[in-house]
Amino acid sequence: MAKIGTSWDDAEPWYSQCVGEKGHYYHQKIVIPNSLRLLDLKQGDSLLDLGCGQGVFARHLPPGIEYCGIDNAKELIREAKNRGSGTFQVGDAADKLDLAGAAFTNACFILSLQNMERQDRAIDNAARSLKEGGKLLLVLNHPCFRIPRQTHWGLDEAAKLRYRRLNAYMSPQRIPIQTHPGKGEKSQTTFSFHFPLSSYGKWIREAQCSILSIEEWCSDKKSSGAHAKMEDRARREFPLFLALLAIKS
Repeated sequence: MAKIGTSWDDAEPWYSQCVGEKGHYYHQKIVIPNSLRLLDLKQGDSLLDLGCGQGVFARHLPPGIEYCGIDNAKELIREAKNRGSGTFQVGDAADKLDLAGAAFTNACFILSLQNMERQDRAIDNAARSLKEGGKLLLVLNHPCFRIPRQTHWGLDEAAKLRYRRLNAYMSPQRIPIQTHPGKGEKSQTTFSFHFPLSSYGKWIREAQCSILSIEEWCSDKKSSGAHAKMEDRARREFPLFLALLAIKS
């Protein structure tokens, strides 16, 4: 696949409106609380947040954490600086990072890695920025069940089941995403890059890290109406997010 522009500069107004100050629903209820639990940050720790967007994760950190957020969208970094404290800079996580020799105790990709085309290089750069024994956290839209255009909900009335249809999985994919579907020319296009789970295991190993924990996080929402039982069961069975916690060995 040819390298394409993946900056979210044009999508900044839409993204900032969706995320807001504290994050969208799943940020607040699932992603951020569980990410903080896995990282288990202590006063004096340091965190490199790659693909930080407008800095939503930084605004939930405990006090005393040295923080650096990097994103390749200038407009998102501008918004991050306006909204919170910490160090923010423009940069591509897959390129050599300008960190002046800093070594962090923790690094993370919070729902950002799948918007990066060269994910293997981004993971390697994150690992290089860590101290020995440092932790690396990847939080992804689940690569088995949430592939744009390739996974869909279906309803089997006879079996009384909501099921998840999967059209493709093993093949790497570059998938255009419209930020404002239905708005025609006013919609901006971003990209999602799909890779199977085995790729993430390979890239983490090649970055000289070892996986400590794998977690799958489901939606906590509840339905009402005729299909509520089926929909709630489907939410429990098909996780929204995958978290991979690794250590630099």
